[in-house]
This record gives sequence, structure tokens and C-alpha cells, in this order.
Amino acid sequence: MKELEEFQNGLQWKIQEGKILTLGITQSALDQAGALVELELADEEDEFEAGDWIGELRGKNSTVDLLAPVSGKIVEVNREILDQLSQLEDDPTGDAWLLRAEVEDA
Repeated sequence: MKELEEFQNGLQWKIQEGKILTLGITQSALDQAGALVELELADEEDEFEAGDWIGELRGKNSTVDLLAPVSGKIVEVNREILDQLSQLEDDPTGDAWLLRAEVEDA
């Protein structure tokens, strides 16, 4: 697996393998949001452009908007994370990825 690369001022991370991009949040995003209240993510099959909203992390301190780093289409949402936000707090840069997308310009 390739090394993760941070973007959006260190709030999100991405790993690209071929045309598939895996996206997640960093510990910095968790620290900014505070205790997690809710996570909202775009739906599978949604298409997006670079900079578009693809999700939102709501915490007791603030809300962190999740933005697409490139253009593409969501192919998988990590539903386990939506059901158990504690997994995200335990390991934000490991198995707690949020979305996988097929990118247009791989």
C-alpha cells in the first residue's frame, strides 16, 4: 500500500492506487472537531469535482467539511465507520477510511 498523503491543511488524507483513491481524516481533524457527534458522507455513485463537499465531521467543538481533492465518483462508503464513530477516533489513518473513489485522471 502506498503512503498516505495529507491535504486540506492536514485535515484529510488520501492514498491513491491506480484509479482508486481512498480518503480519510487525520488526528488533526478529530482534534479540531472535538468529541464526535456525527459523520455525514456523500453516497456511493455520487460524482464530484475537485473541491466539492463529500462529507462532514461534526464534533462538540466544531464541524469539519470534507472536500474532494480531485474529480471522480464514489465507489464505496465505509459503513462500519458510520455505525461506530469510535473506530474513527481509535485509528483515523488506518482501517477507519471514509470513502473510496474512482478518479478521472489517474
